[in-house]
Amino acid sequence: MHESLNPEDLSQSAMEHATEHLDQRIVRALEAAPEPQIPGDFAARLASRLPAGRPVSLTPTHYGKNAMLVGIALTLAALLILARHTTGDAAFGLLESLLLAQFIALAVWFTVWRYGLR
Repeated sequence: MHESLNPEDLSQSAMEHATEHLDQRIVRALEAAPEPQIPGDFAARLASRLPAGRPVSLTPTHYGKNAMLVGIALTLAALLILARHTTGDAAFGLLESLLLAQFIALAVWFTVWRYGLR
């Protein structure tokens, strides 16, 4: 069934027939979908290679809540310090306004977080 594609061995029509036959074989090979072959014990072998899971912590941590409370306390302290040393400078007024906005945002965020996520 092996056909030679040497131009000296074939006539023009035989050459066209051989190329057409080769094209059809290539198309059939490219259009054929491979059939996957998965061994029966594949899932068990894969599961046996996985590392053991980390133990789950049963005690919840409150790092975010504690960070918010510290942020609120520090912002309030900075506001009180700036309020005592206000000299009428515009830069201090702007800083005080920004700290007040941050204090309000932290307080609102803490309230929403505390009552909204239960």
